[in-house]
Amino acid sequence: MALFTPRREDVYSVRAILMSFRLPNELVLDILDQARYWTEASYSVTDHRALLDEAWTLDYSAASAYLVAPAFHYEIIRLKSGPKPESSKIREIEFTIVSHDQGWTTEDTAGSYNSSSWFEISILRSSYPTYLRTPPEPAKSNIYTAFYQYRRSNSINLVRRPSADIEPQRLHCPEMTKITCPAEEDIYDESLEDRNEGEHAWYLQSNKVAKGVSVFEGEMIKRYHIVWGCKANPVWTGNEGTGRGADFLDTLKQHDWICVWARAKRRGWENHVHGVRVTMRYTI
Repeated sequence: MALFTPRREDVYSVRAILMSFRLPNELVLDILDQARYWTEASYSVTDHRALLDEAWTLDYSAASAYLVAPAFHYEIIRLKSGPKPESSKIREIEFTIVSHDQGWTTEDTAGSYNSSSWFEISILRSSYPTYLRTPPEPAKSNIYTAFYQYRRSNSINLVRRPSADIEPQRLHCPEMTKITCPAEEDIYDESLEDRNEGEHAWYLQSNKVAKGVSVFEGEMIKRYHIVWGCKANPVWTGNEGTGRGADFLDTLKQHDWICVWARAKRRGWENHVHGVRVTMRYTI
């Protein structure tokens, strides 16, 4: 049986009941928060997408925008900007990722999460309400050249990750730390050559290395479950290949969008994506 998810009207009803006991408004809001009586917005994509290099190039790198969604649901934005603004806040974000790598490796890393097939997430910021869609364009070598298609028609920018430290999941090989931008790519920016990976993206999840897709043994396709909280709700769910999501939710602002990137890097590495679901939970 599915868990009950309150709607905005349900939150208002319970709030009114608690207020009828003459409880202070701050206490009522804290009770609802501690009870996790939060509204939800969920977005999902189930298109099969494969990042792979048929040319078998040594400096292979790919970034594809797989899921793009608003950080705050339109009802939440309406509450925050209405005649009596509500101080609605995002408390938690949950991801379900269904994916696998190429299923083999020549390195001594099988079964680990020291992978060059992974996912990361960026914040796209606009100063005014805008609508974005997940583009059908092919993958680019990095998130900056892939993001260029948004800058062409929208006043929108990538938000820098607050920490300058390289996330530990990127440190297992030097290729994972530096941006790759081949000169022959149709959108080339020489300023990217000295830029680190992860400056404008939070590491989300590695694919387990050499995870097979056997029909007869084990889980056919790996499902990753990730939960990130905020400073007011410091929860985390994941494995050794999951990013911590530090400051991600606390960095989000009204009119922001989130973008889940599918990534693959280095010769032979692939990322086969079967679906991503994102659920965000808010106070009202």
